Amino acid sequence: MANTTFRDQDFKIDNASATLTSIKAYLNQVDLQRTLDLIEDTAMSDTNRSYLHGLAGTTVTWNGMVNTTTDAIFGPLVHAATSVTKTIEWKAFTGRYYNGEVLLTNVQYSGSTNSLQTFSCSATFDGAVNRTSVGL
Repeated sequence: MANTTFRDQDFKIDNASATLTSIKAYLNQVDLQRTLDLIEDTAMSDTNRSYLHGLAGTTVTWNGMVNTTTDAIFGPLVHAATSVTKTIEWKAFTGRYYNGEVLLTNVQYSGSTNSLQTFSCSATFDGAVNRTSVGL
């Protein structure tokens, strides 16, 4: 199988009217991370530690450039008093999609003299992330 490149990817998030909108043209990075809590169940008589599987969770982060499209989606979230649920879909490569409902936990705008204004977002999936072969 051939290795994949950024050209194969797409990232969609629902806009203010709840329509999935591709923001691939404005992003420069997407990260998907799965974590699993471990519960230690080592007894005093054990010579090695032992663990049980705990709760799992998935987070996603993305970075990009601020423009009218991305600001319309993320700008209102900068001052939101509560976390907002969004639907996202990341196409990692042809035939591989990750999607689901996420709670945005961090939205940041950045900029400096003589540079593009950028944004970054972090979100946690509310429940399991879907891994499918077809997009939404």
